[in-house]
Amino acid sequence: MSKKKKGGHGNLTLYIVGAIVAAIVLSLAAPHVATSLEVGGEIFLRLLQMVVVPLVMASVMSGILGLGDVRKLGRPGGYAVLYYLCTTMLAVVTGLIVVNVISPGYKVPQKLVEDAREEGAAAVEEAKNALTKETRIITWSRLFGSDQLTLNSKTSSSVSNAISVPAGQELVVLVTIDQSGVATTPAKVTVEGWSEGEDFHAITWEDSEGNEKTELVAEKEPETYTFVVPIPEEIKKVRLNYEAQEGGASSTVRAEVIRGSPTIYDIFKNLLLMLFTSNLLESMVEMNLLPIIIFSIVFAGMLTTMGKRSEPIANLVVAINDALMSFILLLMNLAPLGIFCLVAARFGKAQLEGQFLELIQVQFYYMITVLAGLGIHAMVTLPLMLWIFTRRNPYRFMLQMSQAVLTAFSTASSTATLPVTMECAEVNAGVSKRSTEFVLPLGATINMDGTALYEAAAAIFIAQAYSLIRPDFDLTLEQQFTIAITATLAAIGAAGIPEAGLVTMLIVLNAVGLPLELIGLILPVDWLLDRFRTAVNAFGDSVGAAIIDGSFDKEEAG
Repeated sequence: MSKKKKGGHGNLTLYIVGAIVAAIVLSLAAPHVATSLEVGGEIFLRLLQMVVVPLVMASVMSGILGLGDVRKLGRPGGYAVLYYLCTTMLAVVTGLIVVNVISPGYKVPQKLVEDAREEGAAAVEEAKNALTKETRIITWSRLFGSDQLTLNSKTSSSVSNAISVPAGQELVVLVTIDQSGVATTPAKVTVEGWSEGEDFHAITWEDSEGNEKTELVAEKEPETYTFVVPIPEEIKKVRLNYEAQEGGASSTVRAEVIRGSPTIYDIFKNLLLMLFTSNLLESMVEMNLLPIIIFSIVFAGMLTTMGKRSEPIANLVVAINDALMSFILLLMNLAPLGIFCLVAARFGKAQLEGQFLELIQVQFYYMITVLAGLGIHAMVTLPLMLWIFTRRNPYRFMLQMSQAVLTAFSTASSTATLPVTMECAEVNAGVSKRSTEFVLPLGATINMDGTALYEAAAAIFIAQAYSLIRPDFDLTLEQQFTIAITATLAAIGAAGIPEAGLVTMLIVLNAVGLPLELIGLILPVDWLLDRFRTAVNAFGDSVGAAIIDGSFDKEEAG
C-alpha cells in the first residue's frame, strides 16, 4: 500500500519548488497582482489548519492504542524530550558561533540603530500584552475624561491623582514626554509611590547604564522622550509629580502603568498552565495543542486498561485517523497552487512596502548570519545525528521530507505544516506510525531548533549594533552564556505563550539588559527569516521521529 502512495511524490515536490520560484518572480515583477492572490493562500492555509486538531487527537490516541500498554510510552517519551533539548542547545551554540565570526551588528549603519528604537517600541508593547489575557493597562484620567494623564506647560507644576497598583504583578510606569520647541529648562517628572506606613515618596531605580535615578528629565530639543520606571513590590499606589519646562512652545507628559519586561518565569508559568485546560473545546478553537496532547495520551491510556469494552472506541479512533491521513493525501494535490498563492501574496506585500530587495541590501550581513547558522544546523548537525543513530542516508531522508519542509517555508507555521510532516514521514520516509503519531505532534509544539538559533544570533546582533551608539557597552562571555541558556529554555517553552517568537526574543534581550526597543532592528526581515527557521523546525521534528522510532518495541503493529 505504501509503495502505491509513493508514486507521484517526486513530481509533487518539483511542482512545489516551481510554485515557490514562480511566486517570488511574480511578486517582484507584479506585486499588485501577487498580493491579490492572498485569498487563495489563505484558503489553503485554513484547510491545513482545519485538520490539525482532529489529526493530533486521533493520531496521538491511535499511537497510544497501538502500543497496547501505555507504560511502553515512557522510554520513547523520555528520549523525545532529551532529543528536543539536545538539538535546541546545539542550534543555539551554532548560532552564537556564527554571529561572533561574522559580526553583522558592527556593519549596521548607526542611524538605522537609532531609528530602530521607535519602530520597536510598539512591537515590544504588543508582545508584552500578548503574554497573558489578564494583562491590564491602567491609566490616569485628568483631562476631559481622557484615558491618559495629560499635562502641559500651561498647568505649571502639578501632581496627578494617585491610582492603586494591583498586587502580584510585575508592573512599570511608562512615561512619555513630548517636547515642542526648544526649551531653556527641560520638563521633569518624578514617579512617587505610597506604601503602608509611609507617605508618598520618589521611587528610585537604576537606568540601563546602572545609574541610580529618582526623576525623569527630558532634553531641551523638540523630541519625544520615553522612560520606564519599575514599581517596587511594596508600593500600593503611584502618582506623578510634573514640573513643566521653561521656554519653548510646550511639553506634554503621558503616563500609564503596564506590565513589566517579560522574564523566563513567564515562559515556565505559561508552559505549565498550557499543559492543562479548563475547557478542551476552547483549546481546540485556539489550537493550543499541548493540553490536547495531554488529554489524548491520558484518554487513550485509559482505554488500554478497559479491555474489550473499549474496542468500539479504539476502532473508531483508528478509522478516523486513517480517514484524516487520506484527506491529507487529497489535500496535497492542491499544495502547489496553495503554496504559490501564499508565497506570492507575502512576498508581493513586502515588495510593495519596500521591504524586499532594499531591506535585504541594508541587513544583508544579518540575514547571511542567520541563514548560515540555520544551514549548518539543517545540513550538518541534524543529518549527522540521523546517521549516527539510524545509519540512514540523511540527504535521501531530507528529499523524502522535502514536501513538508517546503510547506513549512510557505506557511511559516510548524503547526499548520504538521499534517504534511506526518504524511511525508510515514509514507515517504518509512517512519513507523507509532513514532509519527506521538513524536511529531509533540515536536511541532515544543521543538523549536530554528527559533532558538535565530534568537541567540539576533540577541548578539542587537548587542553588537547597540555598541555603536553605546561604545562603553561590552557583551561579556558570561552574558553570551546567559543568552545561550535563556534562548534554549525560551524556545522549548515558547508553546506556552502566544506570539511566541517575539515574546521569547524580549526575554532573551531582557536577560542581558539590552534595550527591548532595539528589536526594531530585526523586525523588517523577521517575516522572511521566520520561514527559514520554521522549515528547520519541521525538519528537526521529522529527524526526531526517525531517531525515536528505534526506541519503540519492534513487534508488528496491528
